[in-house]
Amino acid sequence: MMLSVYFFVMIRYNKTMKLTMIRHAQTRGNAEKRYLGTTESELTEVGAAQQAKALAHFEGTPIDAVYASPTGRTMAMAEELAQAKQLPVHQDDRLREMDFGIFDGLTAAEAEKKDRGVWKAWLADFDRYRLPEGESFQDLKTRFAAFWQAINRQYGDSAHVVLVTHGGVCRAALAVLCSLPDAVSWHVETQPASIMQIHMIGDYGVLCGLIPPDQLQVF
Repeated sequence: MMLSVYFFVMIRYNKTMKLTMIRHAQTRGNAEKRYLGTTESELTEVGAAQQAKALAHFEGTPIDAVYASPTGRTMAMAEELAQAKQLPVHQDDRLREMDFGIFDGLTAAEAEKKDRGVWKAWLADFDRYRLPEGESFQDLKTRFAAFWQAINRQYGDSAHVVLVTHGGVCRAALAVLCSLPDAVSWHVETQPASIMQIHMIGDYGVLCGLIPPDQLQVF
């Protein structure tokens, strides 16, 4: 059934919007396995090398717009990419990582120690439980869906829009745009500096590529 729907939309629409999502490169917090939502963290040496490799991946690739989460780790890459393409960076709060509330900036062990009751409740219903002073994955999906509706109205069917964002937002995009069940989206690993490409045929999203940083090639 789903395959027939895919072929129908491919025949109905001869143009697609290309949505490329780049996760920021490795930060010190990533290396320490911390929950980084609102917490800022600088790039590691590995992250700086990853970022350079990701940027080189887009040499010669036409881009119509660059959007980014307004955090230091995302803007570091977005500004360089936009400058190379002579484009502005559109910062958008809806591309921020999920706010981990009272656990933001902590490791798993630190979070469990801080509040074991909240920790257990979160693990029991990770997709829907809203962390105190923070968000749930459903909240993240809702704001990403609002972002998508805004840019979908703004750009033409053949545009190439790049989003520099976070791992959680990439998973939210898979759920919102490609109709992946929440539980399935968490089986998709988006490493720091990985690149995910989704083709949008109207409102029908097709995952066309997910490239980890050690396998980057020019599209």
